[in-house]
Amino acid sequence: MRPTWDSFWHGSPAASALLEPLNPSSVQRNFLCGLSPFDAPAIGLELSKRGLRRRPHMAALILSNRLQRWQSILAPFLDGAGRCSGGLSPRDLQGLFEPIAGLQAETWLEFTEAPRVRVGQPFLLFRRLADSMPQARVGVWLQRWHAGLAPALRSRLPLPSGDWWADLAPLSLGSLDQVGVDLHPGREEWRLLFAVPSPQALLQQLDLAPLLREALQGFPLALALGSRQRFRDRYALEVFPLYRLQHTITGHPGPIPTGSEQWPRWPAHPALLSARKLDALAKLGLYHPSLSCGSRRVALRGGLSHQKLVFEASALVDHKAYMGAMVSAPIATSWDHALAWLAQADQGWGGFALRPGLSDQWVPLACLTLLADWREHARLKAAYTRQQRALESLLECPRPVGYNRHTPVDGDSSIWLRRCLLALDRASSPELDHWLEQIWRADEGVRTYPDPGPIAAFIQRPVAQLKGWCAPHDCVLANLASDPGLPHAAEALQLLRQRLDQGLFRSTWWPHDGLMLSLLPRGCLPRLLVRSIQAQTLTPAVRAAMPEEAAERLERFAQALFLLRHGTTPEQHLASEKLDRLITAPDAFQSLLVMQLPDPNIVDPANQANWRWAGDREGGLAPDPHGYLAAALLLSAQVRSK
Repeated sequence: MRPTWDSFWHGSPAASALLEPLNPSSVQRNFLCGLSPFDAPAIGLELSKRGLRRRPHMAALILSNRLQRWQSILAPFLDGAGRCSGGLSPRDLQGLFEPIAGLQAETWLEFTEAPRVRVGQPFLLFRRLADSMPQARVGVWLQRWHAGLAPALRSRLPLPSGDWWADLAPLSLGSLDQVGVDLHPGREEWRLLFAVPSPQALLQQLDLAPLLREALQGFPLALALGSRQRFRDRYALEVFPLYRLQHTITGHPGPIPTGSEQWPRWPAHPALLSARKLDALAKLGLYHPSLSCGSRRVALRGGLSHQKLVFEASALVDHKAYMGAMVSAPIATSWDHALAWLAQADQGWGGFALRPGLSDQWVPLACLTLLADWREHARLKAAYTRQQRALESLLECPRPVGYNRHTPVDGDSSIWLRRCLLALDRASSPELDHWLEQIWRADEGVRTYPDPGPIAAFIQRPVAQLKGWCAPHDCVLANLASDPGLPHAAEALQLLRQRLDQGLFRSTWWPHDGLMLSLLPRGCLPRLLVRSIQAQTLTPAVRAAMPEEAAERLERFAQALFLLRHGTTPEQHLASEKLDRLITAPDAFQSLLVMQLPDPNIVDPANQANWRWAGDREGGLAPDPHGYLAAALLLSAQVRSK
């Protein structure tokens, strides 16, 4: 069965939230939902201030040039004799949607009145130019097109007059962007949309009210005209969001920007939609980079596409807002980018850049463990094999390990080694198992540095000043509790839940608890705790030390990663969308993850008043410039939340 827009409209909360606020009628909803995304890759609804109490206009982009297909699409809106409003048949209109040199193949079908079934509905058809066409060439080109139309249509559709063209000559217009035909009986006309290369110059020529002209400054514009009325009698300005200065809708990397800052702040005027209404629409966005659609995958995106100001006799008379949704070829998701980033790492999956150097044990072992379920993936297999071979001596003869080959051994790195052996179905050793058994305490958990002597000597601090670094650490406890195959994992999980219930859980080495708690098995945390952790933010001291963008990215990553593992199904979908918005390229994983290194005597990192951004030692917040651990955490959460 061929997929339809209904699966998106009713299957995606974001898609429904995008279009339902415009209050479409059941006829409009049924028509749009009945179209296939492969036949009609874009649909939309347009709200009008003049018609605010009426149903919205609706539009669909139709790919087919075949008459039979158009007869089928228009069938609900033809009268009993199979004709459109005014007595034209779909065959009479064939010259508007058949292949034409200079035009893109697809045709927009737009209904500017609330559609009624079986009564002969008026509508518009318009198409985009394949290549830019200077204004001077448009008249002759239209004449050729007009001459080839069916006589019944040609007789009703006069060409623009010489005076009509003369009115446009002084205006700062660019090339023709779109051309169409309005088929309302008795007022059939050509519709032309011109690009505006210099909006400021055109705004001066239009003699707009100063406040309105000021509001439009800096925004991309287009000028829409009908051929029956002279320019000064009626025209419309189409206004596009700021991101369109650099990108098309489909060419924008990642989600389409949303929010009122993308749009003009309109002055008070009775013909304008309310700021409250527009702000609500501007916040709505739709972005699914890769969705199943029948046997294929597509990208789905949408939002407030453009606004339109309609002028009659130079007076503003109407304001329209168009909400659209469209499908296209699938876009790389955050997990696609994670695979790509990990796959290109020909030097291994090391991490961070602390004073002792790169982590060539702790981080690579964590990556091998987290990615064990992905190790046969075609895109990852080679890189995974390289990293496994680089650590083969450690996997073959396991022993307690540390951050890298030069640092003292620690509990967290050694737990990752033990987990890696389990994931790869490799044998442990008595030495490693005995050491891990010694560092477990049922009443307190796990200490990163159970023996303070070596780490005190390494950082050149007295043992008495290491009360924090040598205390039990909840984030290491979470690592132990995350793998049911480890000795004491069940006890560790019970202790961890107790600490969470009592509000005592604190990550020592990470600024957000959600990062390491995302390792825990799905379903092991009650909903109240999930909500509490998901809402957690960085401490004021940490946020104050970090660049704003870095803090925002880390917080969003930790919250989404946690929900991807522990959220409900709708929350998981939302988390995936948030990660796709955050990770728009493989290198976006660089410096995303941040490790915190509290002063060694600080037991609770929340009590540390001052942090140093990009610090590589005690008191520092250390971003990971490599990003492989962040990518591995994301993929691990994806696998386990299926």
